[in-house]
Amino acid sequence: MKNDRQRFLGDLNAKGSIIRGMTFGNNQGSSVQSSMDLQISGKLSKDVSVLASISDHNLPIQADGYTQTLEEFDRIYLQLNIKEKSILRAGHLELYDDKTYFGRYQRRSMGLEFQTHFGEKNKTSVEVSAGIARSEFHRIRFQGMEGNQGPYRLTGKNGELFITVISGSEQVFIDGILMKRGENLDYIINYNTGEVTFTSFRPILQQNFITISYNYTNRNFSRYLFTGGIQHERERFRTGLKWFVEQDNKNAPLALNLSEADQQILAKAGNDPELMYAPSGVVSEYDVNKILYRLVDHPAGNYYEFSTDASQTLYQVAFTYFGTSRGDYTLKQTTNNGRVFQYAGPNLGEYRAVRKLPSPQKSHVFSYNAEYLLKDGVLGTDFSFSNYDVNLFSSRDTHQNFGYAGRIFGHKTFTKNSWKGTPAFEYQHISSQFHILDRINDVEFSRDFNLPNEFNHRTQNRIIFSFLNQWQNRSFLNYRLNYLDERDAYKGIKNDLDFGWQKNKFNTQGKFSYLDTKADFQNTQFVRANLISEYTGKKGSWAIGGSMEHNEKKFNETQLFDTTSFSWKELFVQKKIGDSARTHLLTRVYFRDNDSIRNNRMENMNHILGIVAESQLIKTEQTTLNALIHYRKFYYQDDLLASNLNNDFVVGNILYNQQLFRNGMRLQAFYELGNGQEAQREFQYVKVADGQGIYKWTDYNGDGIQQLDEFEIAEYADLAQYIRVYTNSVRYIPSNKNKLQIALFVNPSIILNSENSFLKRWNFNFSLNSQNSYFKEDKVVVWNPFEKNSNQILKNQNLLASAQFNPTEKSGWNGNYRFIANNNIINANASNEERDQESHFLNIGYWFNTDFRVDWENSVHHIQNSSQIFKTRDFILNNIETKPKATYKFSETIQAELSSAFRQKKRTDGEEMLKTFDITGALQWDYKKTSVRGNFSFINNDFTGNNFSLVGNQMLDGLKPGKNQVWSLFIQQALNSFIMLNVNYEGRNSGERTIHIGSMQVKASF
Repeated sequence: MKNDRQRFLGDLNAKGSIIRGMTFGNNQGSSVQSSMDLQISGKLSKDVSVLASISDHNLPIQADGYTQTLEEFDRIYLQLNIKEKSILRAGHLELYDDKTYFGRYQRRSMGLEFQTHFGEKNKTSVEVSAGIARSEFHRIRFQGMEGNQGPYRLTGKNGELFITVISGSEQVFIDGILMKRGENLDYIINYNTGEVTFTSFRPILQQNFITISYNYTNRNFSRYLFTGGIQHERERFRTGLKWFVEQDNKNAPLALNLSEADQQILAKAGNDPELMYAPSGVVSEYDVNKILYRLVDHPAGNYYEFSTDASQTLYQVAFTYFGTSRGDYTLKQTTNNGRVFQYAGPNLGEYRAVRKLPSPQKSHVFSYNAEYLLKDGVLGTDFSFSNYDVNLFSSRDTHQNFGYAGRIFGHKTFTKNSWKGTPAFEYQHISSQFHILDRINDVEFSRDFNLPNEFNHRTQNRIIFSFLNQWQNRSFLNYRLNYLDERDAYKGIKNDLDFGWQKNKFNTQGKFSYLDTKADFQNTQFVRANLISEYTGKKGSWAIGGSMEHNEKKFNETQLFDTTSFSWKELFVQKKIGDSARTHLLTRVYFRDNDSIRNNRMENMNHILGIVAESQLIKTEQTTLNALIHYRKFYYQDDLLASNLNNDFVVGNILYNQQLFRNGMRLQAFYELGNGQEAQREFQYVKVADGQGIYKWTDYNGDGIQQLDEFEIAEYADLAQYIRVYTNSVRYIPSNKNKLQIALFVNPSIILNSENSFLKRWNFNFSLNSQNSYFKEDKVVVWNPFEKNSNQILKNQNLLASAQFNPTEKSGWNGNYRFIANNNIINANASNEERDQESHFLNIGYWFNTDFRVDWENSVHHIQNSSQIFKTRDFILNNIETKPKATYKFSETIQAELSSAFRQKKRTDGEEMLKTFDITGALQWDYKKTSVRGNFSFINNDFTGNNFSLVGNQMLDGLKPGKNQVWSLFIQQALNSFIMLNVNYEGRNSGERTIHIGSMQVKASF
């Protein structure tokens, strides 16, 4: 007979869970929680199979990010395979097209996608999708900073400084090479803050050009996305039609409220984004959770002033950053929970009391392609038409919306004996108003042609000719000619010569490029060359080579050089050693010469000596030792410049894994050095639904205003009404960084190869994690991961040492000792806060028999907290606790616990003192599919000092001086083999009113 799960799912394979729950109480409002993680696979019928992944969570968005709203985290993916010819997908779709020349895109949507094909010899493929786009696509390009691993900030397409990046949507290129994400690879990314940091495996140099494309959340308007295509292929001919339709619904704003006046502003703005601003002051009732302003009358013009006077007319005002001396307001440094702006005068500040009005947009691109296959060649064409409207509220500038692009191309290979020759040609035409969805050319195209962007909205014509020569697939010579014309503005001719020659043990490759451009305001000449020759022996290779770039940019009107002109030359020697799979070594020494514009001529700026070593010194089953280091030393020609700049850096890491004594001892160690920048963030606390927060607010000074030092982690769920988010203000500080991670596991019986029963009961563990950032100043590197000085801006150090003594069937004695030391420094709101805690735990237990056991838990804690600006957060605590506990199992279904505890907490730099006596009883009943557990605690707090303070609250753990009672009841009932009902009730009383909190949850596990 089928069980409940089989009757529900049939022949499908499923795993995961579905949870639905709610929380309520007399000290909070009710809230609903839901989550789903479910994977399903199998056959629905003979011809149809299904693959599904469903994830749905309505929890708050990750705290400590740049958001002040709650979002639903969900991901739904369903795929049906029909008769091996058709695929139907539904849910969250990843849509991309990298084959349509002028219509490439990468998007994510929530909707449907259908793919099918028919025909055997003459094949036709159809693909369509329809859905709602929840993200915006953007690409940024910037030059790396010397020795700066990041983080580097990602921004929105309209200049938004703080965005949330869609997970997994990014592509990161360095000098046109695609990077890989991962701590042991090239880069890591914080999707919530939109920051990319490069690892020590990928050092960042000033000559690196970084391009990052990504999707980020956009909740302005409902956006529809329709994509698709039809492709037909014959033996020697193929053709296709593609379409991309992305459009906002201007009548369906999401997290946006546009008034009639706002819509009128947009209607008059046309396609000009500089006209899409509106006054931001809105009358608001006094609310302690808001930063509010009053309107001050002034003969020179009214302005806003921060106010907490509830008797006045108050305004909630949004301020927009415009730049230095382009605004009327500046940011005021306060301890308030939120950013406060003050009036500075016309054009004396950086912010204005206006808000940018997001405009609904549409982007339509239709593309056609055709190719005719020759013998060893092809002739083809591509044509695309675009309709791009940046403001659907306005009918102005409509003529600017339409554009087109087209190309014809071909190539053919000729063969004679060992030689192959492939001439190729291509002609492109792009109208000035054509809209590019993603990109057309390689990511380095704009740099290759000395252009500010790949496409600058000028009519563009391009002619490409190339001739590739190959001999026995061992040597090649390729010449390319590029002519690029931007109508009435730019003409460029680029010559490229690539070659490679291989004979016996020698391999030589080289590249040469020469660009000459004539533009209306600036002419340029750009020469690049690269050459490497390598000799390969039995155990490795030697290589020598060099590269150079010389880029001159001169203004036509003044004949002065552009200061972005540069020149550099680099020579290197490289040695590789490979001894089977055990040893690997790559060493590279290079000398670099940098020139820049000074006094309107190219002058030498500095010399650089660089040493790179990458080694896999040991690789066996028991031992792994890898090392990587990149040292870069600068020699400046100008002594004054040398004294002001410190670009020397060391980036590297060491990874060591060791197994000893038959795996009885295992050591893992990782050490890393680097340079980068550390963010000085500002944060504020935002109120959320009851029970969904992390922090609570207590008005300790009674002024009715939320100060940052009045927020703390809530001890109970009904008090957790706030989350912490970063505000739109970040300043980066150049820093030196280091990291040390160590983990050691020891089993003495295995080490000594002993069968001694006493030794077998012992295990030892040690772990250390230390991450540090220091203000760079004049130091090249900070080697010591334990160094502590006034320049430290970030520290996260955690140490754990433990010893475990386990019971056996013959002896019921057991115990463990743990030492934990945490030292953390965070830099936020223009100040440092440091917390240092050391804790000792000693637990001893004894099993009299399988039904009765006693435990004695003891701990000692030393806690020190210090803040640069909040004196209320300066304190030193010494805490001790001892807690005996007895557990007795009356039967297979009933178990009871009884414990008492004495705790003493003393503030050594103040008068606060707490002595607590706690007695707790618990009873648990388990029978078949039902489990019930109840707890009751009587807590008597003998407190001296100010309990209505941050320190007092922390010492009392959210309770009150005197007598307190805390109780809970938990019921778990299995409704069938895969559905579980959980009911939880908690209560407490501290002499005032009784607090009741209840929750109910249903969980289905597959």
